[in-house]
Amino acid sequence: MYKLCTSNFLYHHSQILALLIKAVGVIMKSGFYAVIGKTDYLKSNDRKIPIWELTEYQPAGWLVSLNIKPEVIPDGAIIHDCGAYSYREQDYPTINGKYVDAEWAANRYLERSREGDTVVCPDSLLLGNINWRRQYNLEQAQAFIKIAKDKLTGRIPLAVIHGLSLEEKVEYALKLYQLGYKYLGIGGLVQQASDYSSTLYTIKTIIGTIRALDKNVHFHIFGICAPKYAKVFLNMKSVSFDGSTHARETFSSNGMLFHSEDNLIRYPVYLSPKCSCRACAVARNYQINPQELNNRQASIIRLAHNLNSLLATYHHLAKPKSLHLVAGCGKQTNQTAAAKDVYCSQHFQACQNYAQAQGEWNILSPLHQVLSPYQIISPYNKSPRSLSSKERMKWAQSVARKLIETTNPDVEIVFLTGNLYRQQVIPILQAHGYTTRAPMEGLGIGQQIKWLISQLSIPKQLSLGV
Repeated sequence: MYKLCTSNFLYHHSQILALLIKAVGVIMKSGFYAVIGKTDYLKSNDRKIPIWELTEYQPAGWLVSLNIKPEVIPDGAIIHDCGAYSYREQDYPTINGKYVDAEWAANRYLERSREGDTVVCPDSLLLGNINWRRQYNLEQAQAFIKIAKDKLTGRIPLAVIHGLSLEEKVEYALKLYQLGYKYLGIGGLVQQASDYSSTLYTIKTIIGTIRALDKNVHFHIFGICAPKYAKVFLNMKSVSFDGSTHARETFSSNGMLFHSEDNLIRYPVYLSPKCSCRACAVARNYQINPQELNNRQASIIRLAHNLNSLLATYHHLAKPKSLHLVAGCGKQTNQTAAAKDVYCSQHFQACQNYAQAQGEWNILSPLHQVLSPYQIISPYNKSPRSLSSKERMKWAQSVARKLIETTNPDVEIVFLTGNLYRQQVIPILQAHGYTTRAPMEGLGIGQQIKWLISQLSIPKQLSLGV
């Protein structure tokens, strides 16, 4: 049976976030927030395996609507949305027969949210009786900022900017800022998102107007997550965005997404190529066919696969500096040589080929700690399993110290290693502010080799501007 472990990234991220909340007050992370549904999990042996355990990459956080209540809640940052899209065609906003206003929403947020979460002021899309909805939005914004201060301790109140013209949007943004909102959302842009230049001009004009008054205001863009937009958002200070592209595509017969540098590529489900991402590897081990369109388990695999492809694209767009670490293990030559030539197993060669293609890389050695690939060494007979628990901890401390001395927290540390090479190193690095990733976590040796090879030969198709 395929073994799944909750990502160390998620656990330590939640710990760091809790410390930040206590030290400097609540904050909202920049980056992409993935929309999560009620049943976004794979069920196996009575266990609910959430989609975030099926992906190599993780979003900055998650967006959850008051219109639904997820059965599995992620760790980390969450935006609790008021669910305006669900009641957009109603004369008066209701959810489950309850009138949605600031007091009602605050009570629901108090039940569902945690300190550090973001809570969205109730609002309404400008449809139908527009004048009534304008007045409703302003009244709720006025009431919610006061209620949040008294009732939603430690949460981040966010109000959404609406308007039928750019001038109206800017005017309303100024009103919300004057009410005391330091976190502002920009909504109502999904329908015009195909007009890239105009939409981006609107967003930048609103942000520029408010930032001229206060450079520390955070902006969240609702419902727009196409790669061409994400490339801009990811390079803007204190800007986050969300989207449900991965979910919408999941339930389409043309809905298998694959990462290809700056783009996503779409395949018809029945023609989708073989994939070695974690979600697809899990599918094979559980004998789930992702190409089945009327099967819930298959749909969840496609959902996780699509989310991972989306996140991989964003990761590429952000182009973070990275250092890949390869485990110095397995078969060795019998002569002194550069470290990269001493290790000669198929697994090491696959890791080396992948790491070299990504940029800078080092080797983790049970004897030498951290090695440059070109450092001359002699063959040796030592593995992490030959170390005692005390020796392994001392080794991990030495590795972490060396990495901290030679890099800075802007560098993402990527482990192409087994668990023994990283389990005690990662917490030390994360405590010093480093981002770490283990893209092959949970995969067997054979599956790792297939994944590494597949990553170097991703197929090219038409780009998808979703």
